[in-house]
Amino acid sequence: MTEHPIDQPITHIDVYIHDGESAGFVVGADGVTRLEATTKSGLHADIPYVRVWRGDECAAEFCQHNIVGVFFGKPEADQ
Repeated sequence: MTEHPIDQPITHIDVYIHDGESAGFVVGADGVTRLEATTKSGLHADIPYVRVWRGDECAAEFCQHNIVGVFFGKPEADQ
């Protein structure tokens, strides 16, 4: 299976924490400067992750199992 490449920036994610607790992260709110899709090497190499950045500090990281929704903006070239 070939995955479709995503060329748009991530603007917002919603994540499930536990027992009905959830959180949302939006670029430009609460110090969030960017949301970055990433992967890990080793045992979990095929599981996508999203990192939450506040400036140069990685404030959080979530695997796809905890991500409820990912929202995308316009492609970089269109901005």
